[in-house]
Amino acid sequence: MASWSVRAIRTIAAAPFLFIAVWCAREMDLQKIAANQQPFEESGVIEWDGGKISITEGFYKVDIFNKLFFGGTATFSPATFGYDAVSWWQLFAFLVDLGPVYTVWILESYRTGIAYTPMYFPTIFTFAGQMLGLGPVAPVFYCLYFIFGPTASGMAASPVRDRTVWRGNGGVLLLVVFLFHTAEVFAMFLAPDFEIRHYWTWAWQLTPIWIGVGNLFLSTIVAPFLPKTNMIAPPKILTAVLGLFSAGVWGYTLLFSPYSLSTLLIPAVGPQSEFITHCRKAFQADYIGVLGSSLLWLVYSFFDLGSVGLLGRNWFYYVALLPVVTALVGPGAAFILGWYLRERALSVKRNQST
Repeated sequence: MASWSVRAIRTIAAAPFLFIAVWCAREMDLQKIAANQQPFEESGVIEWDGGKISITEGFYKVDIFNKLFFGGTATFSPATFGYDAVSWWQLFAFLVDLGPVYTVWILESYRTGIAYTPMYFPTIFTFAGQMLGLGPVAPVFYCLYFIFGPTASGMAASPVRDRTVWRGNGGVLLLVVFLFHTAEVFAMFLAPDFEIRHYWTWAWQLTPIWIGVGNLFLSTIVAPFLPKTNMIAPPKILTAVLGLFSAGVWGYTLLFSPYSLSTLLIPAVGPQSEFITHCRKAFQADYIGVLGSSLLWLVYSFFDLGSVGLLGRNWFYYVALLPVVTALVGPGAAFILGWYLRERALSVKRNQST
């Protein structure tokens, strides 16, 4: 366990994550989102030029969830219904990229040294992200991880098995993330009927809970039937499949979007008073907060592992190439690919690079 002096130094070093969280929260402006939702909540109708749909009432059996997300379904509607074309392209890529983020957070909770730290309960953070925006929440998660999680020096001194995440349920986790997140996102944006898109927007609101509970429940059921293995390599299939989904949507966006990446991803300067433009700005800031802090955490991790010899000189190459890889395959795919490389470095006794 790291000393208090080491934790103090890491706390100072983690300050950029908090700056990202504060910036993202200010840009998203949840009070303005709530104010913009009010007319939809009062009328129970989402209406736009060329279309109109009633907001489903009583979607969940628990009334508190119905109250929490009733107006939120309207906030997603400019993107999911496509009456703001910029938001459709941006939010589709963003939500697909959350699949790798959710997956890595759950996998990290299995790591030795994480037990009963804040990162041991990723579902709490992901559900908080549904309430507050994951953009402000994700940097806090990574800040806590860097401060209280296992240090590179501690992992270097540990047996190889204690460095890597337990991967016995990798197939189950992939299935759960696909069913309760990725497939629902595709239905939200690509279903031919607005009623269907609205249904899956409602269903997706509890995705963090479904992923957390579903993974725990199914893993417990299948655990007795899994072969006993001594393998400690990172889960290739899981990372590859999720990376391909993210890279595929990113490539589709690059090829077919009529808008530049700056238009899709960079929030407008200054406050946006209109419902559509503020929703767009909020989700753009959300995207930057989540994936920006995720990639920054990778940079910290590469430097950390390189400082104790687990990556050798490779840490410098990984950091230098990360922007290039992000531009080519998108931030979600770059994040899970970087995490996979990190796991590979942790799964060998000694890095062979010099």
